[in-house]
Amino acid sequence: MFTLKAACAWCWVFLCFSVKACNVADDLIGAKSPGDIVIGGLFPVHQQVKNLNLLKPDPLECTGFDVQSFIWVQAMIHTIDMINNSSLLNGIKLGYEIYDTCSDASKAIIAAMKLLSKSNSTGNVLEVHCNYTDYKPIVKAVVGEVYSELSIPTARIFNVMLMPQISFASSASILSNKGRFASFLRTVPSDIHQTKALAKLVSYFKWNWVGVIATDDEYGTSAMTDFISHAQKQNVCIGFQEEIPTYVCDAQSDERIQNLISKIENTPNASVIVLFAKQAIVVKLFNEIIHRGIKRLWIASDAWSMSRAVAKMKNIKTVGNILGFSFKTGCIPGFLTHLRNLRPPAEGFNKFIDKYKQLHSSCPKQNEDYTETCSSNTNHCLFQEEKKLVQPLNCDKTNEANINKDDISHNIELGVTYAQYLATKSIAEALRNLLKCREGVCQKNLDFPPWKLLEAIRMVNFTEAGRPFYFDESGDSINGYDLIHWDMDDYVTRFKTVGEYKLLDNNVYIYDEVFKNIGKAVFSNCSRSCKPGERKNAYSLHTCCYDCVPCAEGYHSAGWDMNDCLKCLDGQWSDAGSSECNNKTIEYFNWNDGFAIVLVVFASLGIVLIIVIIIIFSLNLNTPAVKSSGGYFCFVILFSLFLCFISTGFFIGEPTNLHCKIRQPLFGISFTICVSWILIKSFRIILAFNFDPIVHHQMKKMYKPLVILVTCTLIQVIICTLWLLLKGPFYVINHSIPKVILPKCDEGSNVAFGIMLGYIAFLAFLCFLAAFMGRKIPDIYNEARFITFSMLIYLIVWISFVPVHVNTEDKYLPAVEVVAILASNYGILCCHFFPKCYFICFKKDQNTPESYRKNLREHNAQKRQGTNLSQTSGVTESFWSAPESPPPVHNQVFQISMNTENKM
Repeated sequence: MFTLKAACAWCWVFLCFSVKACNVADDLIGAKSPGDIVIGGLFPVHQQVKNLNLLKPDPLECTGFDVQSFIWVQAMIHTIDMINNSSLLNGIKLGYEIYDTCSDASKAIIAAMKLLSKSNSTGNVLEVHCNYTDYKPIVKAVVGEVYSELSIPTARIFNVMLMPQISFASSASILSNKGRFASFLRTVPSDIHQTKALAKLVSYFKWNWVGVIATDDEYGTSAMTDFISHAQKQNVCIGFQEEIPTYVCDAQSDERIQNLISKIENTPNASVIVLFAKQAIVVKLFNEIIHRGIKRLWIASDAWSMSRAVAKMKNIKTVGNILGFSFKTGCIPGFLTHLRNLRPPAEGFNKFIDKYKQLHSSCPKQNEDYTETCSSNTNHCLFQEEKKLVQPLNCDKTNEANINKDDISHNIELGVTYAQYLATKSIAEALRNLLKCREGVCQKNLDFPPWKLLEAIRMVNFTEAGRPFYFDESGDSINGYDLIHWDMDDYVTRFKTVGEYKLLDNNVYIYDEVFKNIGKAVFSNCSRSCKPGERKNAYSLHTCCYDCVPCAEGYHSAGWDMNDCLKCLDGQWSDAGSSECNNKTIEYFNWNDGFAIVLVVFASLGIVLIIVIIIIFSLNLNTPAVKSSGGYFCFVILFSLFLCFISTGFFIGEPTNLHCKIRQPLFGISFTICVSWILIKSFRIILAFNFDPIVHHQMKKMYKPLVILVTCTLIQVIICTLWLLLKGPFYVINHSIPKVILPKCDEGSNVAFGIMLGYIAFLAFLCFLAAFMGRKIPDIYNEARFITFSMLIYLIVWISFVPVHVNTEDKYLPAVEVVAILASNYGILCCHFFPKCYFICFKKDQNTPESYRKNLREHNAQKRQGTNLSQTSGVTESFWSAPESPPPVHNQVFQISMNTENKM
């Protein structure tokens, strides 16, 4: 809490006077009262040693009387008097020896050695032994020191014989090391907790750009280092960090404070400043802050979080809001009454009271404003009527009305004073346990070494003011901190407890809503906070200085100041700059889709038409029109078209793995049968009309319709089988489409898919070539142009299908193939079966063998006469003129045609 080597004599009021050099050992003692058990005390009643630059080890002279330390001394004396007047140690009187360390390590070491002197030694001097187990000095325990830098050397000395030392203010974290300071304990937490609490408070209000100021001593340097370490763990950056001299009267102090204030002005975004310093330094700094008109939010360390000297400064409220952590406070019963009735003990003496009364009586009666000075020869009054008041204490309310402006109780800082009370009482509680005091009776065995009392102190556990008190394994208090907010106006400053920091769970709790709103209204950030939907993009070495960049599409950030945007899950989507992800909708080519309904209607119509054609062909099976279409074999072709129409149903609705594996092979094999049949018809036409007799005879031997059909179909079956076995189609869920989950069939091997379609296209191209070669045959048998049309439709449809299929990724991808299948099927129905059905149903008189022969003879006669007449009784509705063919061939056309159809 407090710093080392207070250089100038300033506390509540700065006093300068000299102490006479001691002639005997007892001259070192400032206050003494005999008792059965003696407790030592180390207090910095004076703020500095006057003659530090010694050429020989002369006695050190002290200067700068410290009112606050004087109050702490009286708190210890009052607590001991309370214990002696209670039944806690019935029959055992506690005495005390209290020494003034003058805030100097050398004086503290001299006092420590005196406290270790042995009662039966000559001149009460400290004896040198190899083993101090049975060493029994006069004093059994020591309360103090205040400053950590004085507690460290004295704790080293007391550690030799494990003399219990309980500090009520030294908070340096190094003192928790029991390997180095085994006999040291304290009734306040370690600074490691305070700095952690401060970092969590800063993080609580989302301040990430703060300034840190500390004194250049061990306390300040250690506290600053620890705070920065904890702050960085809380993602808090340090806008600036500066050290100022520990000594108020340092020659460079003014210059360094001016430089520090310039730093504060040049870092406007760091509107929150953490300040580790004692109150004298804070007063000097704030004087200049008030003069410059700078306003910030100041976070106080426990060294000045309840400083009445700072609170009484004129215009203090202009520096801005002040808050900080203080030690847990409490009231000492009857202490205010004790302060108003100061008197030396009945036995013993108290030099501090004498000096206090001497200085108090020298004060002028008129009111004066407080002015600070570094002159060691200037005397100042302890009490002046201040223009700025601090709220009265909440203790001893029955006597509160009696408090006047020059009452010393105005200088009490409850946090440290109460911690001193706990230190003294914990020794008494340990003695009660050590001496086995039961029902008002204690053992009178008082001749024990200090280390036995140390064991008992470590085990104390009592309740004070409704709160448990005990020491943890490091010898530190488990009490946390109160969060104090300074409620300031022109007339009074109130220290308002608005929250606390609990050591047990390392959390800050804020209970005051008004204070929460004050904290939230303060902006202390290098950059504005990135709102949800944005991420931080750092542009400097400080991670707190950044630009806010919107999250990309498919990413989101749900919280504030996110370092990275999070990718949405596979089943989710988000727009650019989104703070959350939305669940994707599952889309597929549904049966309820309007387009799907249209396609289903066309597929159903095709199935109905196939059934009608089968009925018509069955009733007219022996007519020339049916025989020329293939006879019984045409039912196989119609069934394959039926399967093609059925296959379209596997492209609609939510796909499954079975659907994916069935639909393509079913269509491919079925349509291959159709195209193979058309290829056979094309071959038959060429065989019947376009060859001379010799070639005709040779081709007729090769004309095996069933073999051709089976072979062409078997090749497609092999292609589809290998496709399914090696890398067949499978069900997959496509997440690549924004906002949509698309269940679909992956074709597995696109090469195999292309080979399947390419094979059908190859057969169709052969049909197209063969039909083109037979385009000039007699029109009664001229199916070549219908074959040409149907294959041309197929090729155009499927050539168009390829780029559309490749560039379609949404749910209508299956619809593209369904359209291609339906177009191909209807092309075959329209070009191959509808004309036959028309001829069968509406040209019955021409659907006879005699009519076919007659039309053939007329056709030959017209060719011989060179005429071109429109035919209405043939298979087609138009006439393609053709050059004359050899009569012998044309005379045999009908018979050959009929024979070839019968072979099928």
